[in-house]
Amino acid sequence: MEESRFCKICNKEQAKYTCPRCNLGYCGLSCYRHKEHSDCSEAFYKECCMEALEDQDVSSEEKQKMLEMLDRLEKEEVQNSDSNSDEGEELSERLSGLNLDTDSEKIWNRLTSKEQAQFNQMMKDGRLGNLVEVWTPWWDVKKVKIRDVDSEKLDDKTPDVLSKIPDISKLLTKSKPSADIRNNLVNVLFAYVFVCRLYNGTHWDCPRESALKLVKGSDVLSKNSVCSSTSEAIQLGLTNSECKQSQEFLIELVSDVTKILRGPGRGEELKFVMAALSEILQLLKKCHTLYKKDIKVSSASSTDDREEKQLLFLAIKKLEFYLGWSQKCGMILHSVIPELRLEHGRLKEEFQETIQVKKSIERNLSQLRPPREDSKLIEELS
Repeated sequence: MEESRFCKICNKEQAKYTCPRCNLGYCGLSCYRHKEHSDCSEAFYKECCMEALEDQDVSSEEKQKMLEMLDRLEKEEVQNSDSNSDEGEELSERLSGLNLDTDSEKIWNRLTSKEQAQFNQMMKDGRLGNLVEVWTPWWDVKKVKIRDVDSEKLDDKTPDVLSKIPDISKLLTKSKPSADIRNNLVNVLFAYVFVCRLYNGTHWDCPRESALKLVKGSDVLSKNSVCSSTSEAIQLGLTNSECKQSQEFLIELVSDVTKILRGPGRGEELKFVMAALSEILQLLKKCHTLYKKDIKVSSASSTDDREEKQLLFLAIKKLEFYLGWSQKCGMILHSVIPELRLEHGRLKEEFQETIQVKKSIERNLSQLRPPREDSKLIEELS
């Protein structure tokens, strides 16, 4: 075997990998982390941490929990250390005055070497993702045969239904509601559960971003599309969802929409639908108010701001109509539940088939004979 094929760190094993930063050949993770290669490896982990701190989909609450965790680690170090060095200084004091959203580089530089190493380790072993508890949706209720009515009322996190809802009979005086409204509502609710799941239940912490993502995620709200079937409503929602999300995550959103349409039962079949539409409407109104304030304060508001404000206004009017329709004709929505269950089953089956095909391809590729090292893949013809 040629000398150039050996690991440049240990000089014993074959160099299976190449560092993308310095083109150094190495055999495995232990050599990659070796002190002789620390300039590259530490820079790599630092960039990973920067990306984690700068993640726009992480709420301020989640970032605060991360800092509290680091603060606890710092206090433990102080208790176990006899040193009176600067490492004993409170983390909160060192990070005082920094913006958690924009000063990630400064935050990193103010961490001690031990804190940076702990942060890196938590990223690698997955503990960082466990700092934030996964949100349980308010519509995800479990049916029980015996329940305490008083405790149930205390635990009910269902959004309040608006008290003032337009009368649909006054809005439609000369025509009957379209039969496609039920499909359109499925599309709106799909965008709603997507935003709730995406922000892990903290969508009210960033009303501008979440409201715009919701409206633009629904072709019914943003493009005045009309869905002729339940399947079309779901497919439009899947198409508009972020490609970063897993297919399995998106498929389960169909189950979320089904639970909202089904409601808690016990004579309250429309409670979840009305609650969801009420929260959507309030969220859009909050975002619309923020845009009006910005435009009023700043005379140099951009065209995009004015267009988004108008988009929100039209979506609000449509939500008011859907609330009025649901209050009067909402029981019709139960007719799409069987269709949603069929769509959910079909998507899961397609997903499983895709996994099986992928595994089959990977298995076949692994069985292919690798080319000889001395063979020429491309030969110049004279």
